[in-house]
Amino acid sequence: MNDFKRYLVHISGIVQGVGMRPYIYNTAKKHKLGGFVSNQGSSVSIEISGNKVDIHKFLVELLEKPPIGSMIDKVKIKPMDGDTSDGFFIIDSSREKIQQGLIPPDMAICDDCIREMLDRRNRRYLYPFTNCTACGPRYSIIRTLPYDRENTSMSDYKMCTTCKDEYESPDDRRFHAQTNCCPECGPKLTLLDKNESPIACSNPVLTARQLLYEGKLLAIKGLGGYHIACNGQDEKAIGLLRNRKRRPDKPLAIMAANLEAAKLICYISEKEGEILVGRQKPIVLLDKKYPQLLPENIAPGINRLGVMLPYTPLHHLLFHEQLRYLVMTSGNTSGMSISYRDEDALERLKCIADYFMVHDREILTPVDDSLVRVFDGNEMISRNSRGYSPTALKIDSESDIIAAGAEQKSSLCLVHKGYAHTSQYLGNLEDMSVYEEYLKLVKRMNSMLDTGSQIIAHDLHTGYLSTQWAIEQSTEKIPIQHHQAHMAACMAEYNLRQDAIGIIYDGTGLGTDGAIWGGEFFVGTIGKYTRVGQWEYVKLQGGDSTIREPWKTAASYLYAIGVRESGYLYNVSNQDFKAVQNSIKHNLNCFESSSIGRLFDCVAALVLQRMHITYDAQGPIELESAIKQDVRELYPYAIDEKEEKLIIGYEGIILGILQDLKSGKGTSYISAKFHNTVCEATVECACKIRTRFPIDNIVLGGGVFENVYLLKNIIKALKQHSFHIYYNRKVPVNDGGVAFGQVAIAAKVAKEGTYVSGCSF
Repeated sequence: MNDFKRYLVHISGIVQGVGMRPYIYNTAKKHKLGGFVSNQGSSVSIEISGNKVDIHKFLVELLEKPPIGSMIDKVKIKPMDGDTSDGFFIIDSSREKIQQGLIPPDMAICDDCIREMLDRRNRRYLYPFTNCTACGPRYSIIRTLPYDRENTSMSDYKMCTTCKDEYESPDDRRFHAQTNCCPECGPKLTLLDKNESPIACSNPVLTARQLLYEGKLLAIKGLGGYHIACNGQDEKAIGLLRNRKRRPDKPLAIMAANLEAAKLICYISEKEGEILVGRQKPIVLLDKKYPQLLPENIAPGINRLGVMLPYTPLHHLLFHEQLRYLVMTSGNTSGMSISYRDEDALERLKCIADYFMVHDREILTPVDDSLVRVFDGNEMISRNSRGYSPTALKIDSESDIIAAGAEQKSSLCLVHKGYAHTSQYLGNLEDMSVYEEYLKLVKRMNSMLDTGSQIIAHDLHTGYLSTQWAIEQSTEKIPIQHHQAHMAACMAEYNLRQDAIGIIYDGTGLGTDGAIWGGEFFVGTIGKYTRVGQWEYVKLQGGDSTIREPWKTAASYLYAIGVRESGYLYNVSNQDFKAVQNSIKHNLNCFESSSIGRLFDCVAALVLQRMHITYDAQGPIELESAIKQDVRELYPYAIDEKEEKLIIGYEGIILGILQDLKSGKGTSYISAKFHNTVCEATVECACKIRTRFPIDNIVLGGGVFENVYLLKNIIKALKQHSFHIYYNRKVPVNDGGVAFGQVAIAAKVAKEGTYVSGCSF
């Protein structure tokens, strides 16, 4: 009898919504063990009994070969008294939330379900809601934890006898699949016209497919919200979509029928291919192939395409031999939040879509498509959403913390029991629909995670709605400088505890001196920073309009270096040009900025004549696309020391660009030369800082580092100087990562009681 043992095993991590209980059940039965398994709060509890050798084998298998999509973080094992159990069972979930678990993200349809759905002999043939324990909606339909059907929007559907048999059969891959359903008992599709009248048809999907092929625009309810879709090979339909959506220039995402179709339009590395066909199926930024198979108006002026593969059963059913590419863009008008409620979508999108493909499964949490790129063989997340969100990373904190995040590319981050849970991307909080979703998400995540009283971390900028919300709350608040949050986000992702030099290149962020920062060099650790370098301040005129109208930024830089001629900005009247410069002279509506993002805007206005933008960072993105890759020349620049800070000057760079423009140099040459100069100046400044501080770690952060040419060449040069380089991969390098950085600093402050944000050596 000494060989027989009984244990209570508690596992946490991503262990719900991934088929963990059925997996444990079958593994326990295989090893002839007794006991039971249940969800406990947001974790999984197991009582296991039997031969200790068999229990050991069971635990090894559980840890080494868990279900696809799961992530076991902690395992607690406690010996128990009593006799061994006869048989192994799945029992009802406990309501007790004694241990923090992780919220499961939505998962793309698996290959087994695709095969079933396309099999004429299968009862789920062409059923657009086919799923199993390995795939389907999770986060977007969860009301609360534990992840049981009754706690999701699938609670509205009672399983038919056949589905119930699958659900209760240990040998079936739908054993305890909480979203299990079929055409008899599950959600239904309906095709509507823009007046909300049903379209009479035997199969809504086949009719929708034909409408797309004919050039119609469809609003399609998907996993986490609505898409606006059209034929990706129909230039006229794409132009119509842009016109109706008021999105004249911003690149549109393409859904390709399969990997082979994607390879016809883009260059795809092995790693990029793995991500495209993987379980998350995000949009992947890929290099275009030329000549282009698809119309130029999908991504005008850009040498990359955002491509994804079908990730729901419905998506797979929309494609056929003559329809291999679909534009799939977020179901919203420019700037608004993604539509996910039927009544809102039918009202908001009727001016865009010709038809609506709707279904009756409620979306509880809106989740847009994630956006990633591959850099140096590594996946980098640019937009954290479907398939990845909520992202949970370990953090050293005993306090509950909520970070309000940034104004643009907003997200939330909640710390609870040692995990930082970063929400999905929401958008720009200046739009009221986005802010309303932001407020709902605060309540929803607090409820799901069952958090207690929280410390609130927020940006310094009191004009941000996220900051205003934070200030209104009656709890402890910690204001955090924007770019130091960027630095902390990278350091916390890698758990980097040593001192580092932070190079933070961004567009906008309020500095501790009241200026707008964005071209910063720090030294320090999480929560303790000294600003040791920056790009030279320029006085910009026009407030936020300088971002939307880059010519104003260019006029401001030209004034700073003594250029009073408007002729470099062809499409700007001399009167408007002089008005800006006269306002600078009299300091009217002006602010100082060290932002490298604004310097890029200036150069884009001068070189590309990009006077106005219609989407975020349009000028810099087009400037990067214009680079001539074999150029090695540089513009002159200076690095001076002022008030114990290193200052990188821009006068020589801009004068050099003006000279090249006068000489008739091409835009590709000038763009490459400018990028090379920024890289060279950045690396030289980092080396000068190291002469004063014995630091070899370099942290790169801020949205400007989404520029791959800049990131690649700065990293290459820094490595030649033997620096150790860190850049965000799991957390967006742009403002989508600010909330995670805020909680990292707040956790440090809560533990140690200090936050030092100095400004000099």
